[in-house]
Amino acid sequence: MPAVDDTALSLPAVTAALLERLRVQLASGQPDWKDSGAPEAHIPVERYFSPEVWQAELQGLFRPLPLIAAHSSELAPGQVLAHDGFGVPLLLSRDTDGRVRCFLNVCRHRGMRLVQAADGAQPRNSVVCPYHGWTYRLDGQLRHMLHAESFDSCPKGARDLVPVPCAERHGLLWVVPDAGGSIDLEAFLGGLNAELPFFGIEQLRHFRTVEAEYPANWKLIIDAFLESYHIRVLHQDTIYPFFSDGFTSAARFGPHIHSLVARRAAQEWAADPGSEPPATIEGLSRLATTSQVIFPNTVTIFHPDYLSLITVYPTGAESLRWTHRILIPASKATPDWTPHWEKTFRLIEQGVFQKEDIHCAIGIQRGLKTGANRHVTAGRIEQGLAWFHDQVRQRTEPHLQNVGATVNAQASTPTTSTPKPESGVPL
Repeated sequence: MPAVDDTALSLPAVTAALLERLRVQLASGQPDWKDSGAPEAHIPVERYFSPEVWQAELQGLFRPLPLIAAHSSELAPGQVLAHDGFGVPLLLSRDTDGRVRCFLNVCRHRGMRLVQAADGAQPRNSVVCPYHGWTYRLDGQLRHMLHAESFDSCPKGARDLVPVPCAERHGLLWVVPDAGGSIDLEAFLGGLNAELPFFGIEQLRHFRTVEAEYPANWKLIIDAFLESYHIRVLHQDTIYPFFSDGFTSAARFGPHIHSLVARRAAQEWAADPGSEPPATIEGLSRLATTSQVIFPNTVTIFHPDYLSLITVYPTGAESLRWTHRILIPASKATPDWTPHWEKTFRLIEQGVFQKEDIHCAIGIQRGLKTGANRHVTAGRIEQGLAWFHDQVRQRTEPHLQNVGATVNAQASTPTTSTPKPESGVPL
């Protein structure tokens, strides 16, 4: 993780409370979920394949809410970056002063696409339409029209690129993929704003991104990262040896979920009453894996020496686009470290995510319409699923008409203040 001044750090309030909750559980040998009075959750299977639900999710989640489009290190000053991951052609730009903007990747003349996403970030002084040569500045202003005298005059700015709400915070580039929308990250993130700086995401560097489409509903991927119940079985030969089975703690910030999963090293630490809580990211990562579900579609996983940043997007009712970025410490973003990160990427992306988590999501999707189950069941050790699906239901129900798919689970009132830690929502 990033190199920082250890003397300036301490665990943020909620993360510290979650770690202390893990210590109590490990010291007693009793995970919190065993004492939970929460009912099991029942999620109707239609929520995973109904076209009406999919459309309601696009309208209620994926158009009005801020979504993470890239890491800050992916876009240098004087560069543009096309982004197609959210079903809308977007164009991110960073001017030479460092300001990030986002526009629809559409020429104002005949609607031609301006920049290809497959080309990655590109240095540009301006953006030129490949069809008729209309040229735009990095701030979106129309700079030049070939044979401009053949067009009628129009108000200043009427032919500039169409802006899309965009912001940069915590080392991440956020967009609202709706030209008529707005963005307020302070309100959207709530108390998570106070937790994220500790993890130094802005100091990391982009190493690799993989994008792929899979025949599964997007929520099945989020479900997998909201519970540790599966780790002992599904990941028995990969990551399970590093974790303590069933010991987790989590808290909610509005719709977002912030969680810790105890690693094996935490057992000895918890057994020593004189042990101090760690003050650094490195120290925390030895004891627990921190993860967030940043609503609606982003998962962060802070591994001991790098970050997996995962976003999923519903390309259909039963299909998703998976995007996984590995972000690494700047001090280790050098050629001599490349073989290490290549191996790391293969192990986590191909060995764990593709062969295990995504494989299961595809298998579940195939069984959902068989009639074997009328609902998906989540036990108390999987309480995070109830929290997440309740938020999805609340935000999509107004967009549903004549669809009988509802989440048969109650969630506590969301809060953006410092919440009481709760268990059951791990990696």
